[in-house]
Amino acid sequence: MVMLRVLEVRNLALIDNLTFYPGAGLNVITGETGAGKSLLLNAVSLLLGERASSDIIRTGEESALIQAVFTCAEDNDSPEEEAELIFSREVRRSGPNVCRLNGRVEPLSQMAVRSRQLVDLHGQNTQQSLLQSATQRTLLDAYGGEKLAQCRAQVSSLYRELQQLQKNLAALGGDDAAVLRQADFLRYQLAEIEEANVSAAEEEALEVRWRRLNNAQQLIERTAGVYAALCEGSFDSAIMDQLGLVEKELAAAAALDGTLQNILQQISSAAEQLMDAARELRYYQEELNLDETELQEVSERLETYRRIKQKYGPTISDVEKLAADMQQELAALTGRSAQREELAEKIAATEAALAQAAAELTVLRQQTAEKLSSRINGALQELALQGAKFNILVAPAEQCSIHGCDKIEFQLSANTGEPFHSLAKTASGGEISRVMLAVKSVLAAEDAVDTLIFDEIDAGIGGLTVRAVAEKLKSLAAHRQVICVTHQPLIAAAADHHFYIYKESTNSRTATRLKKLSPGEREQELARMLGGEDGVALQHAQELLAEYQKL
Repeated sequence: MVMLRVLEVRNLALIDNLTFYPGAGLNVITGETGAGKSLLLNAVSLLLGERASSDIIRTGEESALIQAVFTCAEDNDSPEEEAELIFSREVRRSGPNVCRLNGRVEPLSQMAVRSRQLVDLHGQNTQQSLLQSATQRTLLDAYGGEKLAQCRAQVSSLYRELQQLQKNLAALGGDDAAVLRQADFLRYQLAEIEEANVSAAEEEALEVRWRRLNNAQQLIERTAGVYAALCEGSFDSAIMDQLGLVEKELAAAAALDGTLQNILQQISSAAEQLMDAARELRYYQEELNLDETELQEVSERLETYRRIKQKYGPTISDVEKLAADMQQELAALTGRSAQREELAEKIAATEAALAQAAAELTVLRQQTAEKLSSRINGALQELALQGAKFNILVAPAEQCSIHGCDKIEFQLSANTGEPFHSLAKTASGGEISRVMLAVKSVLAAEDAVDTLIFDEIDAGIGGLTVRAVAEKLKSLAAHRQVICVTHQPLIAAAADHHFYIYKESTNSRTATRLKKLSPGEREQELARMLGGEDGVALQHAQELLAEYQKL
């Protein structure tokens, strides 16, 4: 159990420096009216996230500080090993408030969430966790036992599964019609590219062929002139004839001087190369033609390449890459359609399973609500709320959530014949506090909050009712740390720890003080609360203490 160990308050209204050390079990705070009992509760509510005004700061000071230390009350061999949570809030006259959790600055909202998991404060004008729908649902479900817990877990699991399936479906994007349109468009583009049957090698060959056909006349004329210069003409004009004479003369000279043989071989080799070139030119001329039909065919084929590159290029390599990408996208779209159908089937099946599980959860909650309401109504009668009736409404929610499809609301009819209203909108602070006490006493084993603070729980009651309230508080304190501000001696006598709050004036200033009472001091305080400090009141106080010590 995690409980409040220390509450330190500085410069809050009449409090200059006050430290409160509550213990386990039932802690009561008593004192004269106006002594400042409510200031302690105000300090706690500031840690729970209540709005703060600079008016609460003690006159003459620039800031107020509230700190609370919570520790685990489990038995440890070494106190140093206890886990600690330290909440701190500083309210300043100028500048923002500063909130810290274990020394780290935190937003007020974050600190409030964490502190409300540890403390439940029940008093006038106080936001209480038990008035929140989420807490009411949690407590009802906890009271429902293992069967309800398993059903709730199934609902949560199916809800998360449904959310994920819907997320996966949304990730596929678009509707079926849009997918089909995109797939058809891709097929059209791929068919156009495939029908063109283009390749980089063919494009290069076509360009070479087109240039040859388009310039065939010039090529014929120019190559013919070159061939004629090499092999035709008069004896003294053809290059090959002249080279033959050169070779013949050089051969005669080489016969006289062998050192010319090498030059003769070079001339002979050149003559052979020129002859080969002449023959190739001849063959080239024979292949050349002025076929306009072929030129037209080549031009049309090149136009196909130009059109395809313009739409899907800019190069044939780019066209080929794009075609491969479109094939992958088409495959994905085709698969996506199948996935959408599969997901739609899974979503429908999961929705049906969720609806069935949620309906079963509703029935279990309704059954649990009837049992729990009956027990709480019994507790209310013991706390002087005759005529009051408690009810737990389990109604259809506006929309389903991970918690099911139910709206859970704790309701109260404060008087006979009056309709039920939400507990959050019912009665006075003291009346609500007693309702809270009844609920808490029944749900003590299921409630996760370990420290409960009650204010004005004894408002408007007396006699046997006060005794019943005291016994409820004592019973509740067996499972929780309970702190109660009270004016009733019967409740104060039931305490495990009794604190007295009072005002003290020094140096023309008044300050609120707090002290833990010794057994003798408790007797004196109870006698005062009983209406006097004479022997009869003192004896009555001693009898009350003895009675609760036996309990």
